[in-house]
Amino acid sequence: MPYARIVMRYLVLLLLLPLPLCYAQSTLPGSLLTFYITDGNLVTNHRGIMTLSTAGLVDFTINGIPISGPSSMVETGVDTGVFQLQLSLPSTMDGRPLQNGDVVQMIYHQPADYAGNPQTITQSVTLTSVPSSVQPSASSVDIGHYFTLLLDAPNYNLDSQVPDDIPLDLVQVHMGGVSTTLADKAFDVGNGVLRETGPNTGLFAATFKIPREIDGFPVEIGSTIEFRIVDTSQPIPSESSIFVTVGTQTPAVTAPSGPVLPRVMNVVTTSTSGTTVNFANDTVLEGLSQASCFPKSGSYFPVGKTTVTCAGLNPEGTSVLRSFTVTVSLAGKPVPHWVRNLAGFWCQGTVSTSDFAQAIKYLASAKIIYIPQSLSASIDRPRICAWAEGGITDVQVLQLFSPLVR
Repeated sequence: MPYARIVMRYLVLLLLLPLPLCYAQSTLPGSLLTFYITDGNLVTNHRGIMTLSTAGLVDFTINGIPISGPSSMVETGVDTGVFQLQLSLPSTMDGRPLQNGDVVQMIYHQPADYAGNPQTITQSVTLTSVPSSVQPSASSVDIGHYFTLLLDAPNYNLDSQVPDDIPLDLVQVHMGGVSTTLADKAFDVGNGVLRETGPNTGLFAATFKIPREIDGFPVEIGSTIEFRIVDTSQPIPSESSIFVTVGTQTPAVTAPSGPVLPRVMNVVTTSTSGTTVNFANDTVLEGLSQASCFPKSGSYFPVGKTTVTCAGLNPEGTSVLRSFTVTVSLAGKPVPHWVRNLAGFWCQGTVSTSDFAQAIKYLASAKIIYIPQSLSASIDRPRICAWAEGGITDVQVLQLFSPLVR
């Protein structure tokens, strides 16, 4: 194996020193409970996503009584060293139904710690169950205008790392004698689900226009639409409703006066998962009054670009929609110096493109660097080689890495 490739393998392995972490999200009886184990020592294949047997590695108990757990755990990405396990909770335990306060414990028998010695790591999760509730973005809304439905549903927050989804048909819609669900195509919810507003928030949202008709029946001005959630995810089902009054039938979108300029908001964070962004007093809302935005100001925004849509009144009092982009970037995270050396070997032809791309993919998946999206489908070798020689900055080279991670 060429010397440069040996150096690359060694440096990547240095980044995968054993870091035994186990974490999970509290949930309710009768559902899936997601656990994560982070241990770079388990990774033996640095080119693919690994699936490992849990036999002899992981045990589960409820209130100290052993239960059957998943037979395998799956790596969350190529060479991440983070493995996901999903435990399906039994409906009963020791002859009685599961209930709030029961404690689920995962025991991870780590084969080797930093010193090379085995150790046992435990993670406990207390089962909780909180009734879901529906919240409106407004008590009244005009036909054709955007409306955001919020669902406070901690029981459906099953994964602490990424936002979860709830099917639209979980929300019933009633108007007079008309009954349907939010999955009805009349509502045209953009992403097709109620999506959690951020990792581990337990708050789910769906934005849609109030339609002119529901299930073939016209929506009349002054009528009331009920949005109802029936939560059967807990031992005792619960219901929660909100009522929205339908206003005038004025079109929701009219052209604003003056030229339409692109509006952007750039935010820098040190967290790889993102940050909260407040734009209520920012220039992106200049000239817009009574603004109702989704996502709203103060929401959690992930690293990358997120489009915010706001409904409000322009200075002439006309109803308008305005969109702008919030870009969250990681604060000044340099590219590790060994990657520059590796790029030099690649430019000399000593390291293959696939090996170089594998190293860049690892850095991106491990959130060590953030690679902005690029429309270019080809690898700009000359400019990357210029970076290797100190000709351009780390910030300039990051976007050039985009074709390498596709």
